Amino acid sequence: MASKDLVVAPVPDRDSTPWWEALGRHELLVQCCGECGRLRWPAREMCGDCGVFSWSWVPARGTGTVASWNVTWRTANPRIQAPYVVLLVRLDDQDNLLLPGGYAGPADGSGLRVGMPVRAGFTDVPTADGAAPLALLSWSPVTQGEA
Repeated sequence: MASKDLVVAPVPDRDSTPWWEALGRHELLVQCCGECGRLRWPAREMCGDCGVFSWSWVPARGTGTVASWNVTWRTANPRIQAPYVVLLVRLDDQDNLLLPGGYAGPADGSGLRVGMPVRAGFTDVPTADGAAPLALLSWSPVTQGEA
């Protein structure tokens, strides 16, 4: 997403703070259940599979395949440039784990297809309050030589 500044920055809570801190270091972490080992996103206190209140944050491989996407052609905010693409990516780490993120390919989404391999990256976006840039997850197409 092209942006002059981010008008509405996320407000990290108890569960999401480690996610945002990791993105700020350009690391991709996901929450992992301390009992059954299932990965989950978004972060939450209790495992939806086994009901345990124990977890840790673990590195994700940072690769996956496109499950879906949306192209935004018009925005209500003149500071955010359109078009831009938001992807929903099925992580290679766990088949049922989907992560949203921006798309580092063409802004009109041309060339996207379900099942297309992508790799995680990070885009630093200036914030409206002038604080440190906010790192956002951004997915790039994997070229045939990288696969």
